[in-house]
Amino acid sequence: MEIQAEAGDQGGRRVDPGTHASSGKKVNTAGGEERPGMENMEKEVRIARLLITVSVIFGLFVVMTLLVIGINDFPGRHGLPGTSRTGTLILAAVKAAGIGFGLAAYRAITRGEPHRGGRYALIASVLPPLDLIALFAGFLALFSRREDRAG
Repeated sequence: MEIQAEAGDQGGRRVDPGTHASSGKKVNTAGGEERPGMENMEKEVRIARLLITVSVIFGLFVVMTLLVIGINDFPGRHGLPGTSRTGTLILAAVKAAGIGFGLAAYRAITRGEPHRGGRYALIASVLPPLDLIALFAGFLALFSRREDRAG
């Protein structure tokens, strides 16, 4: 299925809507096909992608828990003893930023850029609270090589 290219595209050529304009690789494939750039990735990068997914899911649970602890100040109840509402909410915001970096890492790895994804995962792991799953995934992605370049 082809459509007419956008006015800003080069020369008004016809472009497949599932093709990325700059690289020419298929993106947003349907039917369970492999994502672009992942066909020649090593197992380490695929494992890193899975670990980043797990890290983001756990991070969402942590943020939700921190928000419940920080907001749980109903009349007659004062939340958990020894917790600061402001500190808990700030920690939830910082962890949410870490989740954002985790999503950026997943997207970069999916697009076939494991080194960029590894850097994003390392940033996501050091934002408080420390995320060891993202740290391990970042190192896996950062120190991997593409199979077509391996000698």
